[in-house]
Amino acid sequence: MTNDDLQKIRVAAADKEDVEFELDRAELVLKEAVTEALSHGEDIEVVAEVAELPVDDVAKLAARNADPGPILPL
Repeated sequence: MTNDDLQKIRVAAADKEDVEFELDRAELVLKEAVTEALSHGEDIEVVAEVAELPVDDVAKLAARNADPGPILPL
């Protein structure tokens, strides 16, 4: 294996990591937008259709956002 081969592998691995980061960021932005739309009273089925997500996934986001979780002592 040559140094050129190793460099190509390093570049490809870095490119893949960059794409994965952007995908994670886009997913987070989508989840935030879905959650915000639901908090504004938008219909869950409409939100799911527009977001191109299963209704069950959108319902889970809605439930997760609605549940404030346990109250922890200060």
